[in-house]
Amino acid sequence: MRPIIFLAILAWLCVGNIQAQVMEFGLKGGVNIGTPVGAAEKGASGSLGIGPLIGMTWAYHFGEKWSAHGEFLYSQKGAKFNTPVSGDTIYRQPPENPEDEPIEVHTMYNGFVDGKFDNKYIDVPLYASYRLSKSFLLMFGGYVSYLLEGHNSGSADIEVGDPAHPFTTVIDEPFDQSSEINQWDYGLLLGTSYMTGRRISFGMNLTTGLRSIYKNNYKYIDGVVRNVYLQTYVQFSLSNNN
Repeated sequence: MRPIIFLAILAWLCVGNIQAQVMEFGLKGGVNIGTPVGAAEKGASGSLGIGPLIGMTWAYHFGEKWSAHGEFLYSQKGAKFNTPVSGDTIYRQPPENPEDEPIEVHTMYNGFVDGKFDNKYIDVPLYASYRLSKSFLLMFGGYVSYLLEGHNSGSADIEVGDPAHPFTTVIDEPFDQSSEINQWDYGLLLGTSYMTGRRISFGMNLTTGLRSIYKNNYKYIDGVVRNVYLQTYVQFSLSNNN
């Protein structure tokens, strides 16, 4: 009986040693720099958003060159924008006699919208890496994101009717389209990492969404608006497998 117990303990220690050599866990922190990107109207402008990302990482090494990676991150993705807007609308003109029904006029509207994105996600990147040298890794794969909290809001200056003689003008009218943001996002990831040999590595990823951040029935946007962000980060390994 004792030899069996001894062999079982020895096997467990060997397996644990192998796992320790091929598995690696770590902590990661950095920033997202980017914006949701779509077909921009002529005259549109904006500024990139900068938000934190922080979380945990793991890696499974298949040898000296290839590894599989996964992460669990809190990620904030924002931006600001100013864009012209236009379209068809119905203006309800008040009647001269209060007892009459309002007169509906099919017309157009023009104006500008100032807004911002401030979306908070749980990101789960899954990707592979190839060791180019002792210090550099090339990484490629994808990610899935779940929206924790979404904000797409701002204000609008709108003229309804002929700009020379508008029916009405609205200044600093608030809007909030946060409910139109998709709960899920997914996309591709490409990046590189530099390992210092002291459990610390520095990296940079480019991520681009494969679906629109807006729901399919959102009527104010034509086409797809994708999250496109550059991630720069520092990573600390909890093991010393470099």
